[in-house]
Amino acid sequence: MFYINALLQNLIAPAGFAIDLIGAYRMEIINLIAVFGLNLLSTTLGNLKTILLTRKVMKLVYVTTFIDAMVFALAFKCLATSSSLAFLVVFAAGRLGGVYLGSIIENKLALGTLEVSIHKHLQEGIKLADQLRALGYSVTTFKGYGVNGNERLVVTAVIPRREMAELKPLLGSRINMTVKDVSKAYGKIGRVQTN
Repeated sequence: MFYINALLQNLIAPAGFAIDLIGAYRMEIINLIAVFGLNLLSTTLGNLKTILLTRKVMKLVYVTTFIDAMVFALAFKCLATSSSLAFLVVFAAGRLGGVYLGSIIENKLALGTLEVSIHKHLQEGIKLADQLRALGYSVTTFKGYGVNGNERLVVTAVIPRREMAELKPLLGSRINMTVKDVSKAYGKIGRVQTN
């Protein structure tokens, strides 16, 4: 019984000390969390603003810029009034987390248009082009020449970026392709509505 009481006291004493320590530095801990959260939000909005700007979604650029400026100013105010090195570390960690979170959101949004050019052997290319057309994609093909002058077929389609995940499984594992961002496209883009 003595051993159990001693064990419990050894476990409870550090926990009590940690609770007392947190109580003494409660406001500083709250401020650290606030600086991290504000900088996480500001950096995420800044990254999204840049992405929206490159995609020319201007109304959202204005809104995110305004919110980002307010959030960043508040985070910077908290940082400027502190004297602890911990605030700088937390500020940098918030920045890092914001870049990561911004990239995840950008991948989920998948804004933009892509030009996908797939290089296949002639018969495989014809089969792929027909398969993509049957799925409703507008596809252009032309002959090219590979190693040793072997004929190749270049299969090109312009698609919304969000459709790239659906297109990849159709292409197979042995694929040679290029993917380019398109700033403007007119006409058929992505899957065409078929009856």
